[in-house]
Amino acid sequence: MPIKHLDSYLSERKHVQTQPLSVLSDSRLGIDASHYLTTLMENAPSKEPLLAATGGLPLALSTRIEADLRALEKYRIKPVFVFNGLLPSRRPKQHQQHQFEQTEACKDRREAWSKYEAGQEDAATKLFETRSNLHTWDLWKIALRIFKHRNVEFIVAPYVAWAQRCLFF
Repeated sequence: MPIKHLDSYLSERKHVQTQPLSVLSDSRLGIDASHYLTTLMENAPSKEPLLAATGGLPLALSTRIEADLRALEKYRIKPVFVFNGLLPSRRPKQHQQHQFEQTEACKDRREAWSKYEAGQEDAATKLFETRSNLHTWDLWKIALRIFKHRNVEFIVAPYVAWAQRCLFF
């Protein structure tokens, strides 16, 4: 299981360094596909706040993936995207929590539509933004289509991607 909030922990303590992409020139780079897609969905410019209202897949996602792949090609970096396989089974408490979160998301979307209909667009947008109910595996189809079209290497791990990436070292 990945360490929760590791990114923020390392950033707060100034342990994260940024280097130019050219440092990785002529190399192979293992990328956790789930983390990558989640990051794209949560950060601008590919973040779409009204996705819960419009439904479907994010329109800006394929453009952003294509741009990232072009940047890697420019420096002759060969990406290998690793997707999660079977996730360890959820415990009953986790399953109940998941059901509770889905119920709350439905309530928030209902409230967001009510605010939108009442002319409170900003408040509605904030509620829609927090409850898109789009999971990483929903994005797999669009990502895999792009990877196949561009001959980008990807694998599906037997279980979790982070364990599979450890074998790259």
